[in-house]
Amino acid sequence: MILFRGASIPNSWPAIFLKAHNTLVVADLHIGYESALRRKGLHLPQASYRYMKMALKSMLMQTGAGSVVFLGDLKHEFGKPSPQEWVEVMDLLGWLIDAGVRVHVVRGNHDNFILAILSKFNVILHESSMVLGSIMLTHGHSFVEPTEGIRTIIIAHEHPAVASSDFAGARYKFKCFLVGEFEGRRIVVMPALSPLSSGVGINETPTEGLLSPYLRRSAVDSFTPFVVEENVGIFRFPTIGMMRQSAIQNRAPQ
Repeated sequence: MILFRGASIPNSWPAIFLKAHNTLVVADLHIGYESALRRKGLHLPQASYRYMKMALKSMLMQTGAGSVVFLGDLKHEFGKPSPQEWVEVMDLLGWLIDAGVRVHVVRGNHDNFILAILSKFNVILHESSMVLGSIMLTHGHSFVEPTEGIRTIIIAHEHPAVASSDFAGARYKFKCFLVGEFEGRRIVVMPALSPLSSGVGINETPTEGLLSPYLRRSAVDSFTPFVVEENVGIFRFPTIGMMRQSAIQNRAPQ
């Protein structure tokens, strides 16, 4: 599916393929999240990295991308990399580089101390943003002023999703892209690739409660969500404002 001109969503994965730049963009892998949860007493199988590596293999085969951009939060720990992060990030980078894929990392708020790993593979760390033609790529946790000529801003960080309930009261969250406008430019918010990050229900979160300064300064109600479900498809939903209004009407006494 074409997300905007020259940008497609490969096979319902939470990723963007920029055809003109032969580049695949993914965000928020949070490698090592299981180790962080384990220290809090929650024991999950250490399986998210295998899933994400499989997803990347599928997307690279489909698109033939020559470059991959990790749009922040490649690892999870705020501090020094955990043993899980060392092993899995090094395996990921080694596999990509051995396959002839160029790798770029745009720093996210979780990517402190990651340079110790990246330097072993001569991978470039973009401290605040990366520009491809008229597209600026930045993680989104802090504000980066777009330069002249930038027409599209792609961010991550927010882990966007839409939340919904069925008639029985069961609640669901679906990862989504958000497409809207920021100060006269198109802005696209990417969902997390990590299967452990179900996302923030944007339609249930007030603008002032959102994490990214780009979203807090935008008319989020006008944004359009594009839900992505692996092996199911891509679904365009009504705008966030329409979803909020529908939820209010459904709660009103009949």
